[in-house]
Amino acid sequence: MHIQFLRTAAASLLAALLVAGVAFAADVPAPASSSKWHVAFSGQATANGQMVFRVTPHEGEVVMVTVKINHGRGPLFIAKDVAEAFKAQLPKKRIKSEIVSGDLVLVKTAPGESAFTLELADSTVEGARVHITAD
Repeated sequence: MHIQFLRTAAASLLAALLVAGVAFAADVPAPASSSKWHVAFSGQATANGQMVFRVTPHEGEVVMVTVKINHGRGPLFIAKDVAEAFKAQLPKKRIKSEIVSGDLVLVKTAPGESAFTLELADSTVEGARVHITAD
């Protein structure tokens, strides 16, 4: 009888967690969309790694931008690496990128293009931090 009680309690707990998980997932807002994004960096890479950014245009397909970051790169050089990767991997006629101030990268739509979402999807770069804000 004691084992049956534990099974019932475990099943009830699992059901409650699943319902709570669905509620939490529903409470997460969708990422914002903007025609301009600022990407700032701080810290220094303490090991080799990569950053993966997800660019989701309002119309069109998602583009994943992968940036290799070498050990010892500081914010200024990480910004340079990221800006160059955006230029090389994003559709040039739709999205532009440039360094606007030291460790700050501006990513924006070309004239006449619709807004997009920019997110850091993954990073294996230790020691460096990424700050993304919509303008």
